Amino acid sequence: MHRLLTASLLTLFLSSSAWAGQPNIGGMKRVFSQMKTALEKNNEKLFKKQWLPSSYAKNLVGGSGLPGQAVFKQGSRKGWYLKAQMKRIRSIPGQKGAPWIVPTLIWSDAKKRALDEIFMLLIHRNKRWMVLGGGEKLSQVEALGRRYVNKKPLAPPKGKK
Repeated sequence: MHRLLTASLLTLFLSSSAWAGQPNIGGMKRVFSQMKTALEKNNEKLFKKQWLPSSYAKNLVGGSGLPGQAVFKQGSRKGWYLKAQMKRIRSIPGQKGAPWIVPTLIWSDAKKRALDEIFMLLIHRNKRWMVLGGGEKLSQVEALGRRYVNKKPLAPPKGKK
């Protein structure tokens, strides 16, 4: 009986999200909540804190992406925010665990609808989630994730802007 219980608990753990490298969804939601608050209050310091410094200053995704600073300027000026679709998150193909791709709506409360959809790439660094980049083309966001995982230079290859 004891062995059966131990085996059952081990099986349950191995199939659980803790073992499978599932992210802390609450931590990821906080990043999006903080960005929304920052955009609504025109608080660039709070918005910038959610991004890796290099990706705030420079577009690391490629042609379909923007640096965090440009996202802040557009969102605060146009009145939209980034609305995460947490039920649709996924990892980089062939990679278990972080970084995670979060499908994200560019949401306008004034228009009560999504204006666009992008893909945000979140990494876990310094005990918290941060934005590494985002863009409209999933393939470019995945490529940034692979560069991060493989410890390659994060900037997109020349000619791939």
